[in-house]
Amino acid sequence: MTETEIRTGAGDNAVLSSMKTMAYDLLERFSGRRQALVGAALTRIVLGAIGLYYYLRDYLHRSFLWGPEGVWPWENFTGSHNGGFSVYSLSRSETWFQLAFHAGAVIALLFMLGWKTRAMTVLHYIFLWSLQQRNPLLLDGGDNATVIALVFFVFIDSGSRISLDARLRRRKQVKPDAGSMRYRIASLLHHAGLLAVILQVCTIYLVSGMYKVQGERWQNGTALYYVLRVGEFGWPGVNHLIYEHATLVVAMTYATVFFQLAFSFLLLKRSLRPFAVTCGILLHLGIAIFMSGLITFSLTMIALELLIMGDGHYRRLAAKVQKVVGKRGRLEPAINVV
Repeated sequence: MTETEIRTGAGDNAVLSSMKTMAYDLLERFSGRRQALVGAALTRIVLGAIGLYYYLRDYLHRSFLWGPEGVWPWENFTGSHNGGFSVYSLSRSETWFQLAFHAGAVIALLFMLGWKTRAMTVLHYIFLWSLQQRNPLLLDGGDNATVIALVFFVFIDSGSRISLDARLRRRKQVKPDAGSMRYRIASLLHHAGLLAVILQVCTIYLVSGMYKVQGERWQNGTALYYVLRVGEFGWPGVNHLIYEHATLVVAMTYATVFFQLAFSFLLLKRSLRPFAVTCGILLHLGIAIFMSGLITFSLTMIALELLIMGDGHYRRLAAKVQKVVGKRGRLEPAINVV
């Protein structure tokens, strides 16, 4: 064996050893400690509130909109073109409908509060999916993102923070065994679920942005003008405050496209994630306000974006808020004296 071959072999071994070390470090990092627990809790709360909103929004008209003799014919609901299983299809009885509907509302509330979170996640998914299948005419796009995210949330530990489960564990002083194999496997599944939800959000933005750049009105900067004038979703008496200003419409149209295309790339740098999430929240708050028919879609996207920021981001944000509140608290006595 020549000297060159010896050196090459030693170099290959060093690279292989370095790759193994990096793999073990990543495995230890993602199995030994769970990340984004605060964001997962906030997303759970908002998704649960959205689910509860579906039940309470039309509660007085529930039989007409969702019931067995409702506006969407039973034959269409149970026909061959139906999207899938629904608990409401098990019986055409009005009593069964009322039981299933109210059970779904209670489950949505318990999921939002974080009681038996993992089990409630599964049940909330089943009952919310069932409700959406009963009358597809009432959906706005956010429902699809919600049910996909709920599948991934089965694996996400969304009950470790801001939940009844967390409060009960603190009261009983129960701490997870971070060194056990069960905890490590669950942690890996937790991070896999986080990644899946984040990829879902990135896909929504990227596909939406790619479709927009192919549209003539998005290319010439007038798309937002026409969007704000859609009578079905617009807010009469308010939207004209924007679409009557040509420069603002053009700027916001291009900014929307650029942001949606750049969103996935902004997440690659950890320090830019709060900026990306803030822009996303502002975008969907604007949609919720000026396109009032898409409120649940906007809130769903905001909920999923809250998952992107890490616990460190939320700790720094909380510290800044406490600092501002503390300063105001110290100023109040002086103001009162004056």
